Amino acid sequence: MIVLLDIDNTLIDFNECARHSIIKIFNDFNLPYSDNVFKTFTDENIKIWKRLENGEITKAYLRDNRWNIILEKLGIIADGPAIEELFEKGISESAYEVTGAKEMLDYLYPKHDLYVVSNGFRAVQENRLNLSDFKKYFKGMFFSEDIGVNKPQKEFFDYCFYELNNPEKENVILIGDSISADIKGGNSYNIKTIWFNKNNEKCPDNVTPTYIVRTLQEIQNII
Repeated sequence: MIVLLDIDNTLIDFNECARHSIIKIFNDFNLPYSDNVFKTFTDENIKIWKRLENGEITKAYLRDNRWNIILEKLGIIADGPAIEELFEKGISESAYEVTGAKEMLDYLYPKHDLYVVSNGFRAVQENRLNLSDFKKYFKGMFFSEDIGVNKPQKEFFDYCFYELNNPEKENVILIGDSISADIKGGNSYNIKTIWFNKNNEKCPDNVTPTYIVRTLQEIQNII
């Protein structure tokens, strides 16, 4: 079977990487940090990535504006693009693993062909996969930055399937934490999905994961 795997908050804990990066940046810039800073970052980051998934903005727009938006919400005056550059650097240099990720990869690797599918920035993601020693598990990697469209768009999966020599869809499964990018994308493309629903969120009525797991260990009971 071909297994398509998301990275952020599926294999590598993006939230933890982001929190450490933000704390360091705020300390370096002598900016006031509180729990509200990270909450505001999380809320606004989700919104801007959903706009990216929907094709409303480009990655260039995200890079140029993400931290300007966050700083404005916080009422802090600072250089947004400079913080963005340092933020991405901090993210790329940290690789806090999601609990059970290595064990899941050790289990899947001998049995299936594993491929990365990610909307994240290629350079950042590849460096984190190297740091975590996860890159060795994958036969290939698909990044929206290279493809030109993002999950959940059909064209993203068209590209992946073309590069994979058009396998039967019944022989492909996608594992990810994002209901909007991963599971909705898999649904639209008629491939099986495993929703890693770590926080026990409510599933929207218009999206139907094939399987739902709360821990990555549960995947061993599925494939």
